[in-house]
Amino acid sequence: DVSGQVVLITGGGGGVGRQLALNFARLRARVVIWDINTDALQGTVEALEAEGYRCRAYLVDISERERVYEAAKKVKQEVGNVQVLINNAGIVACRTLWDLTDKAIESTGHIVTVGSVAGLLGTYGCTDYSATKFACVGFHEALFTELKTHGYDNIHMTLVCPYYINTGMFAGCKPRLLPMLEPKHVADSMVRSILKNEVNCTLPDHVRMFLPLKCLLPAKMCWELMYRVMKGPETMMGFRGRGKATAG
Repeated sequence: DVSGQVVLITGGGGGVGRQLALNFARLRARVVIWDINTDALQGTVEALEAEGYRCRAYLVDISERERVYEAAKKVKQEVGNVQVLINNAGIVACRTLWDLTDKAIESTGHIVTVGSVAGLLGTYGCTDYSATKFACVGFHEALFTELKTHGYDNIHMTLVCPYYINTGMFAGCKPRLLPMLEPKHVADSMVRSILKNEVNCTLPDHVRMFLPLKCLLPAKMCWELMYRVMKGPETMMGFRGRGKATAG
């Protein structure tokens, strides 16, 4: 039961973040959203108000550490302690590693961590994105282990790893295996996993069947399977994205 609890959602200005805000508001949680885009924040606030709910919105660029500290302090003072943190914000550049600046690489580092299938299986054109999502998976697994080892059983963690989501972030991409997921479906699935205290949530669930192949098959065979059979790299060839970073 999250009724009355403070739920902080980063990237809450659009897509899955907005759907999460709506879902938790309907569960009577006290919703707080962070985003880099003022118009997107206002859009989420208005969406909640249209259903009779309130939402506290903060303009925050989470790539700037000091801004994060300042916003966290304001939330604690103005709303209260956060009980559910959903690390949802993200961006995709679709550039190979050698096209990225050092700054771009460096700035891309109940607790809910939104990873990606790209954080379980390396993805063409997503060297920076996959790296940060693999980091999310490692962060989740390491912190989960530490919390359990030291007896913090009252702190729950959920790692969410979705397939491509139809939010505009992957505009132009043409997934070969499955259609893109819709934001509402992803948000609904995330809320169910959080309420059940599930440790891992992979969307769609059957994507997990590919993971053992990565460990059991020789690396070259995995590459041949990905490139020639699944045609994975072709998915990102038409990438347009949203251009300028907006709501995640």
